[in-house]
Amino acid sequence: MIILTGFERYGKYSYNLSSEIVKNFKEQLDDYLIKKVILPVSWEKSIKIYKEILLKIKKNPKLVILLGIYSNNSISIEKIAWNFAIGNDIENKVKFGLIKLYSKLYIKTGLDLKKIYSLLRDKMKIQISYYPGLYLCNYLYYWALYLSNKRYPVIFIHIPHKGKSNRYIQIIEIIIKLIIKLSN
Repeated sequence: MIILTGFERYGKYSYNLSSEIVKNFKEQLDDYLIKKVILPVSWEKSIKIYKEILLKIKKNPKLVILLGIYSNNSISIEKIAWNFAIGNDIENKVKFGLIKLYSKLYIKTGLDLKKIYSLLRDKMKIQISYYPGLYLCNYLYYWALYLSNKRYPVIFIHIPHKGKSNRYIQIIEIIIKLIIKLSN
C-alpha cells in the first residue's frame, strides 16, 4: 500500500492543489493500492488522522508521499524535516517551538534524492530542498519520518499552488513509480 496525503484549503488560497491531486489520483498504481487522505490544516487533527491510518493498515506501507503547496514554480522534494513548528492553524491553535522534545533537530528522508533528481530533472522542473518551511508541511513530515523509523520510505513533495491537477497527477505518478523502482 502507498499512502498519499494532501491538505485541505487554507488561508489566502481558494483551494489547495494538493487535495485536488489526492482526490483525483488513481485508486491503484501497478500492484499497490493507494490510500488517499486529505488532512485538515490542524496541528492536532492532521497527526491524529495520520497515526490512525498507520494503525488501520496494520503493516508498513510501501511508500508514504506527503503533498503540500507553496508559492514557487517548480516541484520541490524535501530532504529534511526540522524539529520546529510555528504558526496558527484552522482551530486558531498556535505552535512555536519543538515538535518533539528530546528528539533530533532534524530527520532526513532515507531516499536517495540526488539519484531521483538526476533521473527526473530532464522531465520536469524539480529541485531538492532542505527547508520545507516551519508550518504544517514540515510538522507532518517530521512526524511521518519519526514514526517510520526508517522502516519504509517517506517523502514530502511541495508542488506549486497554481496549476492543473491532471498535470501534477502525472508527475506524482512518475515520481512514485521511480521511487518504487529504486526501492526494489
